[in-house]
Amino acid sequence: MLTRTAAAAAAAIVLFSTPGWTQAVSPFPFWTGGAVIDSATSACANGGFVRARDFFVSEYRAKTGVAGEPNSPGITFLSLRSALAFFRSGGAANANTMHGSGNFTGFLIRGNVTTIPNPNQSTYPGTFTFQVNPTTITKTTDPVSINGTINKWRNIANCTVKFRAAYRLTK
Repeated sequence: MLTRTAAAAAAAIVLFSTPGWTQAVSPFPFWTGGAVIDSATSACANGGFVRARDFFVSEYRAKTGVAGEPNSPGITFLSLRSALAFFRSGGAANANTMHGSGNFTGFLIRGNVTTIPNPNQSTYPGTFTFQVNPTTITKTTDPVSINGTINKWRNIANCTVKFRAAYRLTK
């Protein structure tokens, strides 16, 4: 029997990997799926934008060696209340997939009427620890899963989020 979060993740994967789904065309491979929040520290309650069992549509991009591909792998989380994007920054470790631990540059994307304007909407630094499966990703790898921890979610000090995500190759 599927739990509600597993059913929602499965539905998102089917929806976003179904031929005919209208989506921006990318010359580089990327993966689309869903992410479920397993836990969020109490600092994350600031603004009420993330809590355990929240579901996000998520996209993931690894560096697969396709000519002209951006250097930094990244991941996005999209909800009805906001969107976030994280890109690996600095250092050579985990350069292709974000597997392991490292630093990120985050972007908070706000655009709905329920948000309060924030002057600090530019980029911000943070850290991550991801277990990417498989650890080696090529332009044809399918599926991909990530169990991860993101520190400084939404640029909130001491806000640490743990999540699980499943992706299918979109391209």
